[in-house]
Parts: sequence; structure tokens; C-alpha cells
Amino acid sequence: MAPTKMPLRADEELGKKDDDHRIPDPTGFRLLQNSRIHRPRRLIAVLATLLLLYEFFKHMPTDLTPAAERYNPKIAALKKQNPTPPLASVHSPTPPKVYISQEVNIDHKEQAEQASYDGKIHFYELAQSLPRTQWPATLASEVVLFAAASLRSVSDMLPLACGMAAKRVNHVHFVLMGKEEVSIDGIKQVNGISDHECPITWHDSRPDHAPESTHDRLERSVAGGFEILQAFIVPEVMITQSRDWETSFFWNGINTHKRASNTPHIALPAPSINLMWMAHIDSTALRVWNDVHVDLVVHASESSSSLIRLIRSLDAADYLGIEPRLTIELPPWVGADLLESLQSLNGLSQLKGRITLRRRIQPHDMDPVESSLRTVESFYPLDPKVSHLLLLSPQTELAPSFYHYLIYSLLSHKHSARAQRGASRLLGISLELPSVKPTSESEAFTPPAQQSADPTRDSKQENIPSFLWQMPNSNAALYFGDKWAEFHSFLSSRLAIPETTVDIASRDKLLSNKYPAFMEYLLEMIRAKGYYMIYTSFPGHTAALLATIHTDLYHPPEESAHGTHPKLPNVIGGLSAEKPLDRAHTLMPLLDTFELGQPLLESIPLLSYDAEPLTEEMFQMQTMDYANDFRTRYGNCSQGEDFVDDPSAHLFCLEV
Repeated sequence: MAPTKMPLRADEELGKKDDDHRIPDPTGFRLLQNSRIHRPRRLIAVLATLLLLYEFFKHMPTDLTPAAERYNPKIAALKKQNPTPPLASVHSPTPPKVYISQEVNIDHKEQAEQASYDGKIHFYELAQSLPRTQWPATLASEVVLFAAASLRSVSDMLPLACGMAAKRVNHVHFVLMGKEEVSIDGIKQVNGISDHECPITWHDSRPDHAPESTHDRLERSVAGGFEILQAFIVPEVMITQSRDWETSFFWNGINTHKRASNTPHIALPAPSINLMWMAHIDSTALRVWNDVHVDLVVHASESSSSLIRLIRSLDAADYLGIEPRLTIELPPWVGADLLESLQSLNGLSQLKGRITLRRRIQPHDMDPVESSLRTVESFYPLDPKVSHLLLLSPQTELAPSFYHYLIYSLLSHKHSARAQRGASRLLGISLELPSVKPTSESEAFTPPAQQSADPTRDSKQENIPSFLWQMPNSNAALYFGDKWAEFHSFLSSRLAIPETTVDIASRDKLLSNKYPAFMEYLLEMIRAKGYYMIYTSFPGHTAALLATIHTDLYHPPEESAHGTHPKLPNVIGGLSAEKPLDRAHTLMPLLDTFELGQPLLESIPLLSYDAEPLTEEMFQMQTMDYANDFRTRYGNCSQGEDFVDDPSAHLFCLEV
């Protein structure tokens, strides 16, 4: 250090500063010399700093995720995007073709902000989940394909898809489409599902460059993904959420595929948690979901004040997205109060504008034959396989979930693959459980006890208590279209015989006069053909019903209005005729009680028309004996005439 810059030294013991040793400061030569000495060192430091910065930026990592993702594993899992391998790295024994058609006619109204990428479409991830060989298109695959592009739809449909897969009734697949950058593993993690609890097959049908793809490219990718899946797994039915839940490109793409493949498409009319009963339905029955149609018909009396109550209960029901139609048959003489009530019926939401009134002109009272003809002629199925009749009496009131139960039972017992054989003898489904035997005026009816396969099993692990009964119902019953069309033919032949034998003799009349006359003819067909209806007896286990019959405003049928009619009791044999209705809008409370759902027809009790239990052998024998007797008594067949082995198929001997 220069002497001029050295600190002063002092001898503390002498108490004197070292002023004598200070060297006088030279001229400015020293300062100039010091500045020349420091300049090279400063240059070296700058060069070293630049070199370090260069090395830092050269080796700085460029693949770090954002800080939010590094410190939040859940966000990282959701945002994880599978790397896009080159085309040659996709190993598939039968690689799917790339759908690149540019000829799809795009007609969408929604013009959202669209990206610019519109290149050739590749499905890199889809190849990894496809089977090795294509499923033969001529064989039933039992595959139900759930599809979604919206993450909201994915989360909503997963409980239904997992529940269906757990039932082992169908092969359940779930395909993810669209442009959401979420991995399938991330979806499983967020929704809390595992492959063991939810054994579905996942497919990732999102195209390459999905986030930056144009609307048209995404639409073509949806149609192309469905085309590939159609070729490899041949789904029996596709299930998505409704249009309001999904993106427009997804909806347009699935419509394009439907037109090309004719694969049935079910758009769920409600959140899937309210439709969990669909998990019990097989793919064969689900195929007719959109084709099934139910006509509602009510035969009103001339002063049926309870009719308004029935209409309001019908309007409060959930019809799974369809528009119900109600036909009300009125007699010639109708009270002014009823007409005014019908004309000023306000507050309807689903039945508004969908009620048809038909008023008879015939001035005189109907006899049993005329009444039967009018009832039967009030409906004829457009397609007997899928068009059905719900026949109601004005005294009926229905629960909001009745239509869910009807469709659930209809698909299970009529259209499913497992019910094809037993369904040939099934006439319909009753919503009412009678408290009195129809063959008696006051004798209480007790449903048969249900036999559980395992007495130690939890009550939840049981089917819905049901039984078969050779007894029609006129208060609240669904009649299958093909059986109602057969009833048309039966009654036509039955009334074509000589007039002296048209009417039912008093000795042969089995039903009480409080029931309409057509039921007697329908009972004849049931016994001669070996048919039966399915009744549910869960009202004996639960406090609420799907249908209740009010007896306070009861009016006898017109054809027997001048006879004597016993008062209908409100409580008979411990069974209430007016139990409270189930106010739930879904079937979930019922399925929570009976998790196994609908039983097989061959596993439930069978009752004769007079409520006596029958074995299969007894049932066959009684049917044969009654058919032979019917041919002679009402079929215009001679007693000694030779007939075929199956008399039920040839009940009438009419001259052409």
C-alpha cells in the first residue's frame, strides 16, 4: 500500500502519534500509475463474467414444468400430456388406418375461437388399446361404448360405466375424445377409481396436435375415431351425455358416424347418477332405447273428478327426455265441471298441448261387448315390437319415478337377451298390487313369499320382489304392443262366432263387476294362451308405492253402472289400498334396497288366475285343458274334432 494511504501508527504507551514517520505525498504521478495498474485487472473480470454467463445459458435446462406443477402433483398429473411418438414407433399387430377424409359436410353454428392446425390426422394412442383382430360384424359383441370429449361428461358418466362393468352384463369401453390435455391415469386418479373396481377398457382417441387443431379437424377426428372403434370392437350401442354437456365438434362428429354405421346412440337425458338402473340392462335391450314408445290411455267416467289428480301426477313424472302423449276417452255424458277443469288446466309442463280428448257420440249406455270393443280399439301399436300401451283408470295416482320403472322393467323382461324365451308368455307389467282378489268382492290378496337363494345373505343382495300372475289389470298396467295386437285378433275372432255365444255366460264370469268388461275377455286369452303378467310386491317391504288407487271417488264401469256394487274398502286384510306414493324422481332408493335389480322370470313364483301357486307342470296342464275347453265352448270347434298338438295356437274354428 502507498505510504500516503497507510493508516497512522501511534504508540499508546508514549501517548504520541507517529507523525515523525509519515512520508510526504508525492505529485500526481502516483495516481496515474495506480490507474494504469487496475485497468487490465478490470478487463479480465469482465471477460470472465461474460464467459460464465455464456456457459450458464448454454447448459440451462429447458424442460422444466411451471412452478405450480412442480409443487402440486395433482396439477401435474392432470396436465401431463403423453409424448407423441413417431408413426413408426406405434406397435400394433393390425394398426388402424388414419382417418383423413376431407369430404365430411361440416354444418356447425357455433364458431368458437379456433386454432390454426389442420393437418393430417393421426391416432397414436388409440392403436395401443385396440384388440389384435377385428371383431366379426355379424356376431353380437355385447360392447357398450361410452364416449366423451368434455371432462364434465367424463366425470358424470364414470359411475354408470363402472357400475355397468361391475355387473358383468356387458363389455364396457370408454373412449376419450376432443382436445383436453388430461391423461387417462389422471382421470382415474381424480375420480378415485381403480381398474379392479372399474373393469372397463379405456381408449384414447384424441388426435395429434389436438389443442391447436381447428374445429373442423377435431370434428373429423371424432368421426374417424368412431370409425376405427366400429371396425375393431363393433359396439352394440354408444352412450354419451346430452348435447348441452358436450362440445359442438364432438356432437357433429358422432352424428356423422351414426349416419354411416347405424349404431344406436343413447344421449343420457339426465345425470347418470339418476340412471344407475341402466347398469343392469344388457346391450341387446339398450339397442331399442330410442325406439320404445309408450302411449298413455285413460277411460274416464262422466263425473271423474279424480281424473285431474291423475293428470297432474302424470305431468310430474320424468319421461327420460321424450314427449308423452295422453289420450282421454270420454263418455257421451260428461259433467260440466270436468270439461271446465280440463279446459282450464294450468301449470302443466310436460303434458301441455299433448292431451287428446275423444268423446263418444253413441247416445245409449254401452253393454259389455261394446265397452270391450271401445277399450281395445283405443290403441293399436304402430310397431308391435316397440310400441306399448299404458292403460290407466281415473282413480289412479302415479309416483314421479313410475316411467323409469316401466322402462327398466320393459327393457329387462321384454327386450333383453336373457329374457327372450320367458318373454314370449309375458303379457305386460302391472304397476298396481291389488289388495283384493279380482275374482272376489272382498277376499284379501296376499302376494307370495319371496324365496331367497341364500337366507343368510344381506337383504340388499336380493332382486326386486316380483311374481307372475295370470290376471290382467285395468288400473295401472303396461301391455306389450305385440300382445295387444294379438288381443285385437283374439277379440275379433271371439265376437265373430254366433251371437248366442258371444256374451260371457254368468256361470263363466270370473271377475267382479267393479272391473271393466274387457278384462273378462283378456282373462280368457291369458288362460287359453298360457300368458301371465308380472307384478311387483315390494310395497310389502317398503312404505311407498309406484301407483295407488283412490277409492273415495270410485265410479263403476259404464256397462255395469246399473248393477249393485260393493263399497271398496280402504283397508283390507292389513294391506292398504291407498298407501302413500313414492315421491322420489329416480329409482335409486329402490335399487339401494334391492341391489340385484329385476329377477329372471323363471326364478319367481307363478300364480293362477285365482291366486293359487303353480308349478311349471301344473301351469302347462291347466293351459292345455282350458284351451281345449275354450275351443269347444267359444271357438266354434266340434267336440270330437281332431286338433293339433297345441290347442292354444288354434283356438277358433271359423269358416272362411
